[in-house]
Amino acid sequence: MLNGGRKIIKKVITAVLGAVTTAAMVFGLPMTSLASNRTSIGSVSITVSSEIEVGSKSSDVEVTSNNSLYDVYNVSVTNVPSDGWDPDDNPKVQIKLELSDSDDYQWSVTKSNISVSGDSGTVSSVSGGSGHGYLTIVYTLADLDEIDTDWEENMDLDIDDTAWNSSYGIAKWSAAEAAKKYEVKLYRGSTLLTSVTTTSTAYDFANYFTQAGTYSFKVRAVYSSKYKGDWETSDDLYVTTSQATAIASTYNASYNSTTVSYNSYEGSLTSTVTNSGSGLIPGNTTDGTWIQTQYGFWYRNSDGSWTSNGWQEIDGKWYYFNAYGYRKSGWIYWNNKWYYCGADGAMLTNAYTPDGYYVNAAGVWTTIAA
Repeated sequence: MLNGGRKIIKKVITAVLGAVTTAAMVFGLPMTSLASNRTSIGSVSITVSSEIEVGSKSSDVEVTSNNSLYDVYNVSVTNVPSDGWDPDDNPKVQIKLELSDSDDYQWSVTKSNISVSGDSGTVSSVSGGSGHGYLTIVYTLADLDEIDTDWEENMDLDIDDTAWNSSYGIAKWSAAEAAKKYEVKLYRGSTLLTSVTTTSTAYDFANYFTQAGTYSFKVRAVYSSKYKGDWETSDDLYVTTSQATAIASTYNASYNSTTVSYNSYEGSLTSTVTNSGSGLIPGNTTDGTWIQTQYGFWYRNSDGSWTSNGWQEIDGKWYYFNAYGYRKSGWIYWNNKWYYCGADGAMLTNAYTPDGYYVNAAGVWTTIAA
């Protein structure tokens, strides 16, 4: 009786499994034990085209395919160096392919089944090659100097702009795409005061402002000892004795650390100089002369010099002068703050501007009236 019962149970189980299998076939239900009806794609053909240049931080790589069964879903370069590409670097390109119809097709791909045309390199790895999700290919390009064959002629080491933060003796310049560092020379008149090398695009020279004079700097971009850009020269910055003293007092050695961001540091500068918190250079001038020309007013100091791209206190009032040394009026945006100069050029303080805004005792626009 016991053996007979076992046979009956076995027959019932067999019948149930048979019914389930029949239902799955009729209604298309997923069964792991059933063979897949998807067609396998056993090979892949893509074209890789790189626009990465030596010295740049570019990740510009294009991947295309003419096969209608799959599309290029995403392309990324996973090892972009923070200091720019070197000639012997090998960019790693991660390529994700997507099936056009994952219901009818699946991947059955290995490294040996992947064909790559275009820029030379090696298929480093493949993942997802046996399913119907994304197929991920890592393609390692050949040495960049084999791909970017004109890199020496095309290397961008040009510096387009130079400027002074005249209140703090900080030299700054625009970045050159291929630069790994910059060489900077500071002058007073024709005398070389110092030469420095930095990876930043600004340098604090405040401690070299030891006397009145005309200061300037030269800067050039450096990729290597063999590849250097042309020297770019700044505008002259004339300072009086009192202005030089004020600038020197703002010197912060930590600023020249490569870990300090110029933009974040400059935003905090106005709090380091006294004068009602305005951040303006003290040193009242009383012995110069206002000169009027067809272009406006400028102020000639007693020694024949003039101020440009900055403020000067004259007879107890503050005036802002443009790059050509002419007095400006209206709104002035300087060191991340707004000031207003009246029709006579003098900065307003503790007052409302003609367009209804309040400027405080330091001349700074604020939303809070006195």
